[in-house]
Amino acid sequence: MPSTEPKTEVQAPDEGEDLARLGQVIDGRYRLDKLLGRGGMGVVYRAEHVAIRRPLAVKLLHPTLAAVPELRSRFEREAIAIGRIDHPNCVGVSDFGKLDDGSLFLVMDLLDGSSLGELMDLEAPLAPERALRLLRHVLAGLGHVHQAGIVHRDVKPENVYIVSTETEPEFAKILDFGIAKMIDGGEIDDGLRLTQAGVAFGTPVYMSPEQALGNPLDGRSDLYGASVMAYEMLTGRPPFWADDKLEILSMHTTRPPPPMAETLSRVKGQPASVPPAVEDIVRKGLAKRREERWTTAGEYIAAVDHVLQLLADPTYHGPRASSTGAVGLTPTPAVELAPPPSGPAPGSPAHGLAAVAVPPPLGRPGPSLHVIAGLALAGAAALGVLLALLLRDPAPRAQPAIDPSTPAGQAAALLERGKPGEAIKAIEAARKETADDPAAQLQLGHAYQAQRKNAQAVAAYGRAIELDPTRAADAQLRAALRTISQDTDVEAAMAALTLRVKFDDGEARRAVIELAAGPDLAKRRAAAALSETLGLSREVDWLASYLYDLEQRDTCAQRKEAVAKLRALGDKRAIPPLEQAPFRKGKVGKWKGKNVNDCLAEDARAAVTFLSSAP
Repeated sequence: MPSTEPKTEVQAPDEGEDLARLGQVIDGRYRLDKLLGRGGMGVVYRAEHVAIRRPLAVKLLHPTLAAVPELRSRFEREAIAIGRIDHPNCVGVSDFGKLDDGSLFLVMDLLDGSSLGELMDLEAPLAPERALRLLRHVLAGLGHVHQAGIVHRDVKPENVYIVSTETEPEFAKILDFGIAKMIDGGEIDDGLRLTQAGVAFGTPVYMSPEQALGNPLDGRSDLYGASVMAYEMLTGRPPFWADDKLEILSMHTTRPPPPMAETLSRVKGQPASVPPAVEDIVRKGLAKRREERWTTAGEYIAAVDHVLQLLADPTYHGPRASSTGAVGLTPTPAVELAPPPSGPAPGSPAHGLAAVAVPPPLGRPGPSLHVIAGLALAGAAALGVLLALLLRDPAPRAQPAIDPSTPAGQAAALLERGKPGEAIKAIEAARKETADDPAAQLQLGHAYQAQRKNAQAVAAYGRAIELDPTRAADAQLRAALRTISQDTDVEAAMAALTLRVKFDDGEARRAVIELAAGPDLAKRRAAAALSETLGLSREVDWLASYLYDLEQRDTCAQRKEAVAKLRALGDKRAIPPLEQAPFRKGKVGKWKGKNVNDCLAEDARAAVTFLSSAP
C-alpha cells in the first residue's frame, strides 16, 4: 500500500535508513518485514503482529519529521480521523503511538491490490458499468466519513485502493486522511495551517471550486472530487488539466467540464461516447456551486444505482430522483429512462393526489414579464421561425474546427486556458465581425456560462442557433443549457429550457411540465406560463399547481384566484384543501394568529358546493 503524502520542504531520511528498520519489532508488537512505499512524510511497511501473526501495514513518521508541528499534526489527524471510521470502503486502523526515538506510527489494514490511479493508467477509459461500481464504493465510504462529521479533502485516485474480496473482484477503499477536517471544526483541527512548510492542501486536479478558493468545506466538496475521478475513469482524462496548478484551480472555478465525447475522442483518437444518463449524474457532481450538486453521498448512490439498472435493463422503470430536483438524466434509445414523477412532493399540500392532465381554465394569466424577458434573451421570436429548420436528431456532436486566427478561435484558445473574461473581450472587441458569426457567438456563450452569467450565455447560444441551426447539436452547448436549466435564476433557467425544447429535447419538455406543477413558487409560475407558450399545457398537473398556489401565493387576492381555478378544474380532490382554506391563520408579524384568507372564504365555500355536486 503506497504512501500518498505530498513532498515537503523538510529533508526526510534516505532509503537506507528506512531499509535498516527491516526486521525490527516496534512497540514490542509489530515486526517490519517489507518496505512498501516512501513519501514526503514518511514510509509504509508491510508488518506482522508478532503475537497473533496478523499481517498489517505500518505507516511511520520519522522523528526528524515528527518534530515539525505541521507534519506531526497531519499525521495525528489521520490517526484520529480513521479512528472515528469503521466502514468496509475505508481503510481500517488498529493502533497509533510514539516510539522512544520520537517516531510516530500508525497501524492499518494491509491492502493487497493497487490504487485506482494505477488501474486507470493501465486500463482507462473504463466501461461505464465498471466505473460506476467503483464510484459507488467510493461514495459509500464517503457517506460514512461524512456521517462521522469528517471531510476527507483529498479524494483522488491515488487515495483509493482496489482490492479483491470473496464477493467482488474490484472493491474500493479510501485511504489517507492526513488532511481530513471535522465538518464542525472540532478536534481534528488544532489551528495549524496545513499549507505551511510546503504541505499541499489537497490536489489541484481533484479540488472542488470552493476548496480552490479557500472557502469553508462540507461533504459536497468530497463528492466533487469523486466526480472528477468518475469523469477520468469514463474518459481516460480528468476534466481539467494544465501544467500550471493555478490555471487548473481557475478552470475548476470558472470553466464547465468538456463533454465526455469530446474528451474520449481525444484519448482514443476516434469518435466515442458515454451513455448520457451516466454523463449527467457525473456532471451534476461537478456543478460549480455546491448547492447544485448531489446533497449527500446517499443521494448520489441512488442515482448511480438507477443508472446501473438502466444499463443492465433499458426497460427498467424503478425509483429515480426528480429531473428538476436531484438530476436530469437524458434518455437515449439505448438507455430509456422512467418518466419523472408527476404531481407534488411528499409532505406538500397536494401530496397523495394522482396526476391529472387537463387544459387550464379560461382566464389563466399570460406569460409573466420575467418569462417574456427570458424568451427575448434566448431569441425566442427568431427561434420560432427556425423551429422547422432545427435538427430533429437531438444527439450532440462535436463542431468543426475553428480557425485560430479568428476572434472565435482566439476566444476558444482563451477558454481552453481557463480565461473566460478575456475570451469575452476578444469577441466584443470585434463586435461587427462576430455579431453574425455563429462560431463566435457559441464561444461567447461558453465564456459567459463559465462566468455563471447565465442569461447572457443563453442569449449568445440563441444567437448562434439563429445564425446556424446546426449549432444546436454542439455537445458543450447542450451540457451548458442543462446546467443553466437548474439555475436559481428563474429567468435564465426558463430561457435555457425554451431553447432546449425548441430543438426537441424530451428531458427539457418534462422539466417544464414538472416545474409547472412543482413546489417552487417562482419556477412554478414561470414554467406554467412557459408551458402554454411551448404548447405543453395539456400535460401539466394543474390540480397540483393550483393547490400549491392556494398554499403559497403571497396575498389573499392571489390565493382567491387559485380558488377560482380549482373550481374551474372540476376535480373533487380539491374539496379538502378548499374546505380548510377559509380557516388559515397567519404565523408571523401582525397577521400571527389571525385569519389571512377572509377575502376568499365565500368563494371557497361556493367552490366546495359546486365540486360536491359535480359528476
